[in-house]
Amino acid sequence: MMDGSPSAATVHFALSEEPFMFLFETYSPYRKSEALLGRESSRASVVIGFNENDRKTLQMDGTVRVLATDTERILFNKIYFKKFPNKREKSQDPKFIFFCFEPKWWRYTDWDSLKGKVVLSSEDK
Repeated sequence: MMDGSPSAATVHFALSEEPFMFLFETYSPYRKSEALLGRESSRASVVIGFNENDRKTLQMDGTVRVLATDTERILFNKIYFKKFPNKREKSQDPKFIFFCFEPKWWRYTDWDSLKGKVVLSSEDK
């Protein structure tokens, strides 16, 4: 949030491999939009995973920002709407915001690998 307090939300995402970033969408009136619209970029954390059947998680720290260029919007349309074609129509709403998360640090954990608990990190050498 703008005051620095954390905000959490469960959202859909699509992955861009080049450039490497996670793609999201939301609406401007939503609480999570405050920091997106209030500054050029904001620190953020993303966690993907965990359920009792698939005990794997990916935790990341990085930055989020609104997609600003036509090139980024074209990339978003190509990747995100391929994964979520039913969301294309709602993206025409002027309140729709396209944004990305760019990881700076990450840690992947698999509690049930054949080798036991496996932890991989961007800090590994």
